[in-house]
Amino acid sequence: MRRWRRVLAPAAAGLVLLVGWEVGVHLADLPAFVLPPPSQVARTAVEVAPLIVDDVLTTLTEAGLGLLVGAVVGLLLAVLIAAFPWVSDTVYPLVTLTQTVPTVVLAPLLILWAGFGLLPKVLLVALTAFFPVLVAAVTAMAAVDAEHAEMVAGLGGTRRHQFWLVQLPASVPGALGGLRVAATYAIGAAVVAEYLAGQSGLGVFVQRSRKGYEVDQILVAVVLVAVLTGLLFLLVDGLARLATPWQRSSHPSRPGRTPA
Repeated sequence: MRRWRRVLAPAAAGLVLLVGWEVGVHLADLPAFVLPPPSQVARTAVEVAPLIVDDVLTTLTEAGLGLLVGAVVGLLLAVLIAAFPWVSDTVYPLVTLTQTVPTVVLAPLLILWAGFGLLPKVLLVALTAFFPVLVAAVTAMAAVDAEHAEMVAGLGGTRRHQFWLVQLPASVPGALGGLRVAATYAIGAAVVAEYLAGQSGLGVFVQRSRKGYEVDQILVAVVLVAVLTGLLFLLVDGLARLATPWQRSSHPSRPGRTPA
């Protein structure tokens, strides 16, 4: 029952919002170029669906490749930071400082340096994705139980053995947690890069719709970005669960009921 409530409650809230939106637009007699009703957005989605398949595939490709590159770079840098204290002292503060610069500001530079093709979009997504993976992995390795490392040392293991047998495995759940966070930003970062300088993708679709004052098409793109982000998150979450089966917890008992 609780599982169904988790599904039905947000669905009911969304339905109420859509109905309120539809009724409010008609009562206020708002023109379509200001705010179209959801029924018109749905009709537009059906009409443009065959035309934006390539744009969706382009955005997914950029987001997927960028997420993969960012995750690999973030994990490798986390390993270096944990293995070599001097890397932590010199590189980690600089990497943290770079995060104060919004990636959208770096997009024009990436486009100037790497052209208008796939590469700058992938790089922008990678820059957005690698930091959550890096921070989560570094934090996980730093929080390793000292008793585990001491046990390896007591068995004759060196510091290198402690790293490979204790710290590195401990970073996997943290890195995957960071990857979940990064997955929520990947689609949006790809769309921003396409919006600034792209030849195809949902960002280009939004740019064309904006120039034509097609607000309904822009809202279609917004819904698509939300849906694709949710699907990508579920995919990453599913892969993370498969990679860490020992972390699967049983369903919590109901409040007020003591487990037997």
